[in-house]
Amino acid sequence: MVEDNEAVEKILSIIHNKWFTLTCRLLLGFLFLFTACVKLPDIKMRSVNAVYEYGILPVEPVNLAAAFGYALPFLELFAGLALVLGILTRLAAIGGGLLGLSFTIGEAVVLLQGRNINCGCFGGIMDTLVSQTLYLSILIVVLSILIATSPNLNFLSLGNKLGMKTGKFE
Repeated sequence: MVEDNEAVEKILSIIHNKWFTLTCRLLLGFLFLFTACVKLPDIKMRSVNAVYEYGILPVEPVNLAAAFGYALPFLELFAGLALVLGILTRLAAIGGGLLGLSFTIGEAVVLLQGRNINCGCFGGIMDTLVSQTLYLSILIVVLSILIATSPNLNFLSLGNKLGMKTGKFE
């Protein structure tokens, strides 16, 4: 029992290390910034149409597919900027994790339907199939959890420099 606690403490000390958390934060932040930037020049073509291709979100009576497709690049941009700059880091990590979870669910549904479509993740810059990007989506969720639960999530952050201590969503 004592050995188990020591092993857990060792693992936590590694994944909550300030440099490890910073690396996760920057990796995830730059990934979101990249995916947002490739979609923003033509949101309808590079984001909305990709969401339609999944065929999961309803279009009647309210077009949720279009709404998600239009919002997605801006959500990715916010999460990416916040993570890279370290402003509202926990909120950005939770939001990014929810995006990653939505990607994972969407890709899993498509694969369970026997389809393997272009995921639309990189806005036409490179074609990737959902069978390939499912692993990236799961990684987004894992990184988000690691960041959001780390006591060092604001290490070397602009939020720290500005004195932005806002409680649990800092």
